[in-house]
Amino acid sequence: MREELIDEIREQVVLQLLERSPWIPRAELASQVLEFANISSGYGPFTEILKEESFTDLFINGSAGAWINRGLGLEPILFEPSERALINYVRTQALRAGKHFDPAHPSVDLELGRGIRLHALLPPLIEGGIHISLRVNQQRALLQNSEEIRETIEAILKPRKNFLISGGTGSGKTTLLSHLIEQLPIHERILVIEDTHEIQAAHPHVLRLQARGSNSEGVGEVPMRELIRQALRMKPDRIFLGEVRGADVVDLFLALNTGHAGSGATIHANSPGDIPNRIAALAMTAGIAREGALALYSSAIDYIIHLDVRESGKRSVIIDEVKH
Repeated sequence: MREELIDEIREQVVLQLLERSPWIPRAELASQVLEFANISSGYGPFTEILKEESFTDLFINGSAGAWINRGLGLEPILFEPSERALINYVRTQALRAGKHFDPAHPSVDLELGRGIRLHALLPPLIEGGIHISLRVNQQRALLQNSEEIRETIEAILKPRKNFLISGGTGSGKTTLLSHLIEQLPIHERILVIEDTHEIQAAHPHVLRLQARGSNSEGVGEVPMRELIRQALRMKPDRIFLGEVRGADVVDLFLALNTGHAGSGATIHANSPGDIPNRIAALAMTAGIAREGALALYSSAIDYIIHLDVRESGKRSVIIDEVKH
């Protein structure tokens, strides 16, 4: 009924525009009205494809076509919206988020809701027109029915052990962290710190801190490290970082070594064995030597939860205890 009403409203708009501009072909007016309605609705040219619940990534490579990942690797797909429609949509969503998307600001990261993230590039950063990467969180249902995840909750979450969730790109790190946060008691005060809002956790007592980059004049930056320090003054029961990517790893480990048991973060790593080297490299950006970084790591973290995605698309969870 709702879609029928929307179609009727669009038809009335087209008829009114025809009365004012009878020289414009009806089909062109109808197309423009649909494009405007899609831009205003939130998902714009992606409205139809997002009705499909089996994909996690959509890549639009400018004039070279589009590719989709339905869990079995990338495959080409016919994606019909025009480049103009894509640029107008991204530009509109960027303005709503207080950002810009134009030749002077040719890249943007956006959150569209429902765990959908969009990254877009324009020339001169890239050739061939607008390029878009759309990440869709379709993994929550798989996690809820996973025996491995239930074991994780029993072994790590309930006893308030500190943990890192590791994995490659698209392995579901953020999805798992969101799911684990939802399992926490409602009386606990949860602090979530991110540089981009990605964690979608339905918990009644989640406080969110988000890092901010500097403005066009190079001022106003609020880094993750500062947010960790602020979080410690807010008396949280647990602290969670969306992802450690730099010197903030040192501040996180220092915070976990002074309390806040049962906290965690995600980290990009292809295997549990890669994590010490990854942490050492990140800590070096804070001026911490390898030995000091690994000492902080082993005293702050109890478990590694590694997510692995095989070529078949099947996912597995590996739980490793960190040696102290």
